[in-house]
Amino acid sequence: MPKAIVITFLSIFLIFLTACSNDSLLKDKPSISESELKYDAASDITIMQDTVTKSSSNIDFEAGLTIDLESAKDLLNENERPALSVLEKNLTALVQHDHKMYRSGFVNDRLADAMEFYYGKQFQYKFSSIESIEESTSIRNQVHITVLGERLDTTTGSVEEIKWMYAIRQNAQRDWDIYTID
Repeated sequence: MPKAIVITFLSIFLIFLTACSNDSLLKDKPSISESELKYDAASDITIMQDTVTKSSSNIDFEAGLTIDLESAKDLLNENERPALSVLEKNLTALVQHDHKMYRSGFVNDRLADAMEFYYGKQFQYKFSSIESIEESTSIRNQVHITVLGERLDTTTGSVEEIKWMYAIRQNAQRDWDIYTID
């Protein structure tokens, strides 16, 4: 007998929760105009059409590199200034879709492989400024340069703001390489 009461109570409670959740979903549902609805007679259903079409041809996006690297030199000591050339080479490679140049700035091929997701023919980049330049407190001869810009994904037409921190370090041969982009 007590088992039947518990099952009945739980069933009523679940029905109540289901009814309440459906009410809240209907209240939160945006109103749909008739122009957004499409009736498909073959399947006898009504489908909401996507009214926002994203196309890269509709977006005013001009890829480029407009960072003032000359003024950024003043934020580095003489020894660290070559890091800006490494940064400029990598950013230019992304803007110009030069895959070989992009990969050449990393400390090794393994890291270049790991950083491939930043590179892609579907991406267009616009780099506009350097947010900060800091010396690493934990790694000797490493600078962190934070770059701001935008990236257009031409497959979706979406533009996103980007903020990347480059860790560029001098190796034992005194060359500067990219150790990560984050």
